[in-house]
Amino acid sequence: MIRNIYIKTFGCTLNKYDSLAMERILFSRGYNIVDTPNDADLVIVNSCGVKKQTEDRVLSYIKHIDGKKVILTGCLPLINKKRIICETDLRAISGPSLGNRILDILEAVEKGSYVDLTMPNKLSPLIANSYNYRKLITEPIGISNGCLDNCSFCATKFARHILSSHPIEQIIKYIKLRSNEGVKEFYLTSPDTGAYGYDLKPRRTIIDLLRSIEGLEGDFKVRLGMINPRWVYKWLDELIELFGEARHLYRFLHIPVQSGSDKILKIMNRSHGTQEYVESVKRIRKEVDHRFNISTDIIVGHPGESDEDFEMTIHLIKDTQPDIVNISKFFPRPGTKSKGMKQIPTYITKNRSRELTRLSLDIMQERNKLWIGWSGKILVNEIGKNKCFVGRNYAFKPIVISEYIKLGVEKYCRVVEAHSTWLAAILLEDGLN
Repeated sequence: MIRNIYIKTFGCTLNKYDSLAMERILFSRGYNIVDTPNDADLVIVNSCGVKKQTEDRVLSYIKHIDGKKVILTGCLPLINKKRIICETDLRAISGPSLGNRILDILEAVEKGSYVDLTMPNKLSPLIANSYNYRKLITEPIGISNGCLDNCSFCATKFARHILSSHPIEQIIKYIKLRSNEGVKEFYLTSPDTGAYGYDLKPRRTIIDLLRSIEGLEGDFKVRLGMINPRWVYKWLDELIELFGEARHLYRFLHIPVQSGSDKILKIMNRSHGTQEYVESVKRIRKEVDHRFNISTDIIVGHPGESDEDFEMTIHLIKDTQPDIVNISKFFPRPGTKSKGMKQIPTYITKNRSRELTRLSLDIMQERNKLWIGWSGKILVNEIGKNKCFVGRNYAFKPIVISEYIKLGVEKYCRVVEAHSTWLAAILLEDGLN
């Protein structure tokens, strides 16, 4: 009999939201969610397939699980099912955002049946923590699934599929409930938060949702997840107004530009140009806060990228000075249009990645130096390395404190040191600057 279940999650914040929904559904039906696979009767691996490297890690993890029933869920089964079947021995495979369907799969597995539910699902339900199971400081909220784009390099579209959004009223009700129960921080997540609401009737937008959240009472923070450049540009005036007056929203945006070359963006079938990204970043920094935290993504070595195209990416990064640059070396994913294009030699891609990484780390450190001497409140939400604690300030900057601090509390601090990916600070007495 299956009673003890371990859930291992790979990938994005939306996957973490899917896993959280499964945990709460299973717990409410009497299953025990255990902390290690050794204590489990069955292991659920909630997978990611956005990159070949992640796919390899998922399959390696499965192969090292000994003597346990294993169910594989998430995006990977819809991206590379053939490899999964060839290399693993699983009791069930399914797509992402299972929700209550996980109960049907478990029932079938207990009866000895093999289950294949490799199909896209709409969106995991918002599950209240009715049983006071696993109190959280930070909670992801899947506001929508799917997107409205068809990027040539992206296999996630095969798994996340058509846009499906939770109504604003449900999200607002959920945030009110969970903040009253002690959650201090919410991460709004989606394959593209900018597409939120376009499937709803009547149509709603991410701006409608953010305005509703800003109208709520309570002491909590909200991080808006990845939003494609075309949406930022479309609602630039509204976003500037919202962030300028925000009580709950972190001054942070993750805007994945992917390339500094408009030619490559067209090959990628991206729905924006470089100028939309550049103008958005510069206006936000000028009109809201010069320290506004901007994260972006770059794919290096996509088919068609010449030395000149790569230099355009270098120029764009120098021009816009992102606080975070997530660099991916291109690797073709199954079924994508980019896989059928002429590939760039691996050594060229690696050299470009190294050059961009060096530049990005320098820029990230210079951006972080803008915070030296800043003092203010941080929400402590993470245990760091070497017995340190990590908090986030109003711009979602990671600030490391070497003293013990209880998680979930706000503390005053002063930044004293800047590194490329984090800030070091000392604690202050509450209210002192």
